[in-house]
Amino acid sequence: MITTLAKLKGGNFAVIKEIKGGHSIHHRLGRLGLHPSDRIRVIRNGFFGGPVLIEVHGTEVGIGKGMAEKVEVEVEEQ
Repeated sequence: MITTLAKLKGGNFAVIKEIKGGHSIHHRLGRLGLHPSDRIRVIRNGFFGGPVLIEVHGTEVGIGKGMAEKVEVEVEEQ
């Protein structure tokens, strides 16, 4: 199932398919270690517009909801 990172729940695993947006968002997420084809795990999804906390390459990273909406992922079935 393809969705956005902002819609995932804690405990979900997913693979990044595409990052929608311009150069600045690609650069910012790239510096955080997020690239297409990376496997991620959602640790916690903040409510009411809070950040999404994920694990990528063994590192925990927090991403704002607006940025998480631009990351298209494919959810891995568990």
